[in-house]
Amino acid sequence: MSEHQRIVKWKVLDLLNSAFIPILLVLTWQLLSGLGILDELFLPSPVKCFRALIDLAKSGMLYTDVLVSGTRVLWGCLWGIALGLLLGVLSGLYPPLARIFEPIVDAIRQISVYAWIPLIVLWFGIGETSKVIIIARSVVVPVYLNCLSGIRDVRREYTELAEVLELSKPLYLRKVLLPAATPSIFTGLRLSVGNAWMAVVAAEMLGGLTGVGYALLHAKDFMRSDELIALMFVIAIIGMLLDGVLRLVERRLFKWKVA
Repeated sequence: MSEHQRIVKWKVLDLLNSAFIPILLVLTWQLLSGLGILDELFLPSPVKCFRALIDLAKSGMLYTDVLVSGTRVLWGCLWGIALGLLLGVLSGLYPPLARIFEPIVDAIRQISVYAWIPLIVLWFGIGETSKVIIIARSVVVPVYLNCLSGIRDVRREYTELAEVLELSKPLYLRKVLLPAATPSIFTGLRLSVGNAWMAVVAAEMLGGLTGVGYALLHAKDFMRSDELIALMFVIAIIGMLLDGVLRLVERRLFKWKVA
């Protein structure tokens, strides 16, 4: 057996091992539903949930809701990442600013994003602005913390070399700090995208007629447990796909980290 074949074999075995427990749980769930042990009203069978997922996809509403939620996540991430990077870079370059920003960010971090929702709604209403702000709030903290951590962890030799060369602040930032801090910043981006996808569901339950969060609320109001579980499955899959794409990009960009 060649090296390539062995690698493929191990990957297949690893995939089967990872899938074994979830498959076993689903089969047990289906068996208990078929025997009537589980109440179909509160916990429908996997087959019924799958049919609900197909019906949602055929109706076109699932595509619309995912697209709307994705757009909100995109805007929230753009604002949150921009603000987090700005504050992180300024704090990394100017320690006095870090002493001002850090306690504020730390205090904000201790308050759950869901606790901010009533205040944000009071200030901005229940429109798109509130939804984007809620998502941006969930993004800005991990980006800021990881950006600042990455800048602080830059090797001393690099900073000393920059001082010897008398690099200007913009050049020092562009040529030394940001490239060295990029792996840490990327970790913050991964965390922030996951947070954003969770926050958008909470934000969409505030109001409106579209979005995955609204679809969940609608299914709950009509006691459609099968739709609820189907939508939860969609949320999980999209979140895993986003994280998987970012992990793939991270591995490609930072191959040198694997050692």
